[in-house]
Amino acid sequence: MSTSSATQTPLPVSNQPSKPEEPSSQQYNLNLRPNPKLRLQIHDLRHSGSKSFSTLIPDVSSVLETALAPAPPTRTFSPSIPPTRSVTVLLRDIDGVAYTTGTELDNDHKEIHVALSYVRHCTTLTDPASEIKGFLTHELVHCYQHTAPPDGDNIPRPPGGLIEGIADFVRLKADLAPPHWKKPTSAKERASNWDQGYQHTAYFLAWLEDVRVGEGAVGLLNDRLLRVGYVGVGGEEFWKGLFGVGVLELWEEYGRYLDAPKGGNVGRGNWEDEIVNPE
Repeated sequence: MSTSSATQTPLPVSNQPSKPEEPSSQQYNLNLRPNPKLRLQIHDLRHSGSKSFSTLIPDVSSVLETALAPAPPTRTFSPSIPPTRSVTVLLRDIDGVAYTTGTELDNDHKEIHVALSYVRHCTTLTDPASEIKGFLTHELVHCYQHTAPPDGDNIPRPPGGLIEGIADFVRLKADLAPPHWKKPTSAKERASNWDQGYQHTAYFLAWLEDVRVGEGAVGLLNDRLLRVGYVGVGGEEFWKGLFGVGVLELWEEYGRYLDAPKGGNVGRGNWEDEIVNPE
């Protein structure tokens, strides 16, 4: 989840093939931040995972509040925050790690279901608290992501790998990446596809944010999914309208950046004064 936006700094775009759209006149609201009601439900107090969770995460609200804190303003638009009214963390005896869903009666109320067996497994890790905070942050992102405009029934949704990659991008930026994540150092070490998801796509998005475009790029990407949707064949129109080039071109540029000598300028582009509109 990224709520980055800004006051007057232009969004740099490299090699724009056509005239960029006019910048938005919306302004960043410094008081803008999610403020849902936070709940915790423990379904089995006798389960060892419940005891481990309570010991490792004694104040789950502070973990969620930290993840909800907005980033400093960096772009020329105000992000649209989904109307999530509550987030409930449910500790249950289920398979897997965790998943997020809306409640059956009202999708504005979100539930993060956590597997108690995985919490128990976390106690065998070097930093169990960090792993729990990491997957909670990942799941909380899903409570505040956009996939399409409200009336966009006929607009294609983004690939699941992008949705999961954004969630892991936020986890990465929160310094909660687990030890088994390996940042690629060459094009060969990348995933086979940009939308493979999770940490693979997260590192690609981090390159967009840190090198190719600039701070707030992923926040703009998330917001554009609400404003226009994942339009174009394979999302081509979506990516070009935001960053000036298609995602496959960006993926290849990312590979060249990884293969460039350390300190090289491959992938940085010539930003000048261009800007695109997230709307």
